[in-house]
Amino acid sequence: MAENERGSGRQREWKLKKGLDAFGNIFGINICFVIGCLPVITVGASLAAAYATCIRLQENEEETVLSCYIREFKRNFKQATLGWLALLVIVAVLLAEWILINTQTGALSLFYTIVFYLELLFTVLALTYFFPLIARFNTTVKQAAKNSILLSVGYFFSCIKIVTAWVAPIAFSIIYPIIFLYSWYLWLLIIFGAIMWGTSHTIRFVFKQNQEAIEQSAEEAVEEAKKRAEERQQLEDGRKLLKDAEKSRREKAAEAAEAAEKASEEATKEAPDETPEETLSEASSAGNAAAKNKTAKTEGASKAPKKGTSSEKKAEPSKEGKQRTGQSGNKGGGQNRNNQNNQKKKQQNRYYPAANKTKNKKK
Repeated sequence: MAENERGSGRQREWKLKKGLDAFGNIFGINICFVIGCLPVITVGASLAAAYATCIRLQENEEETVLSCYIREFKRNFKQATLGWLALLVIVAVLLAEWILINTQTGALSLFYTIVFYLELLFTVLALTYFFPLIARFNTTVKQAAKNSILLSVGYFFSCIKIVTAWVAPIAFSIIYPIIFLYSWYLWLLIIFGAIMWGTSHTIRFVFKQNQEAIEQSAEEAVEEAKKRAEERQQLEDGRKLLKDAEKSRREKAAEAAEAAEKASEEATKEAPDETPEETLSEASSAGNAAAKNKTAKTEGASKAPKKGTSSEKKAEPSKEGKQRTGQSGNKGGGQNRNNQNNQKKKQQNRYYPAANKTKNKKK
């Protein structure tokens, strides 16, 4: 008898200790959750971290609340925040539809009412296990919503328990504000933590029954996300390569243009400098020389003897005389040609001094 009483006393002490530990954990989780929800945008991350802390403490994976909450808050911040923002958008759409239903009448109002309740049902099914899935498994927002709907439909009774645990106290506080006035401090101290601690038992049971399927779907979702990220990276790399090729092409074209400009500048430096005035004077002198030659030809033609004159009647010279005159004529023609060449050289020296200097240097 004494041994039985000692055994029962130890069990009571163990249960009391376990209950006190659970109460302390609930209190700590509630305080952490409320503080994490203060920025409003972090409500999703705070909820996921609180659920992760509850599940790990119940499975004896963690010993302290604060360290586990902070670590899970950081780990699940991105996915949980995206889910929370999506939930806010859905709630805003549902409120707009509810206002539209109240303003419409007849068949149109009935149609919008059916659509509203269907959307509300899918929202509840997707939200039941959404944040616990993000807290427990490495998954994406889309895959977490999909798995939440499947688990809610497959374990509908468990879904009803979780929804009731959340909706009932919030609905009573909204319908009966006097209850909230007398119990608002309990929400800040223990009610949120108690709801999450109680629903975590049901959630753990459902997760254990479908852990392999959830992990497999989560891995597939992660692989798909990695493939998409790799495809995006490949596209970005291809765009960078195209930009680099275009840039190199432009640089080569610019270098070729610069080289052509340098070559043209060097060519202009090596060529003799001629001013426009020199070229104009050269052209005018050539024109004057041509005009003088024309006038000389016309005068020579006018001085030539006409047919039937006395000069023709003169005796023809002998052959020796013709040869002498031919030789003298050739000598005179050679002298005239030399004189013309000297005059041309003088004119070139006048109009092309730089070119003559370069020729003399070369010689």
